[in-house]
Amino acid sequence: MVQRYFGFGLCLAFIFVGTCSGQKRGGVERDVAEPSIMKILSKANISGSLEFWGSCDNESGVPDYPRLSVPSNNNGTPLEILREMFSADPEMQVTQDADGTIRMVESDVPRDFLAVTIGHISFDGIRKTIYESDGRERTEPFIVQDPNDALHLILATPEVGAFMKSQNIKRPYLFDSPSSHWPGEPQISGSLENTTLSQALDYVLKVYPGFWVYENCTNKSKERMVYIGFTFDSLGWAAKAKHH
Repeated sequence: MVQRYFGFGLCLAFIFVGTCSGQKRGGVERDVAEPSIMKILSKANISGSLEFWGSCDNESGVPDYPRLSVPSNNNGTPLEILREMFSADPEMQVTQDADGTIRMVESDVPRDFLAVTIGHISFDGIRKTIYESDGRERTEPFIVQDPNDALHLILATPEVGAFMKSQNIKRPYLFDSPSSHWPGEPQISGSLENTTLSQALDYVLKVYPGFWVYENCTNKSKERMVYIGFTFDSLGWAAKAKHH
């Protein structure tokens, strides 16, 4: 039954994209694409990344996804299934690293942002400010227990900010509410030195299985916009935690 709805959802999304005149890139809704991709990666216990051109027309800032088609055989390898799923996008190239990570990359998407080198990122020793009801302030340790928390730290580095400013790159506002945390939930620790932005994103996947998304688009003012986010396989890491 789940498989039937999975295919039906993709059919609707594909038909919608195909009938939208002038919509050359993107167009598939996030709620359809993300679960479809995550299901394939999670089943094989691997992670991945997705880089593509999209549309900035969505005022909510939520990214749209590349064109998708329904795989004819869900019993193939993740690489085979994802290649068939993205076969509707002529620019999409799907490859697999030696460690199993799946890379879904449109051949013409600019990767300069992902290549920015960051001198230092630390996920330890961070403190956050707490404001009491009486106006007093105090600090307490900030534990990185969510991929979005890690992403905020990565994008807040001086090198990323300087590159965005120099290239006049904008980021859509997209509020991802923090997850609830409980004892035993994995957390990111350690630090990275002289790493690229894409390598830092891969580092997060080592703790939180899933895939990261990098979308480029141009808004109505002809400005370049970039969206970066994580789709997090919470069930996947929870199952792993029980066996450690």
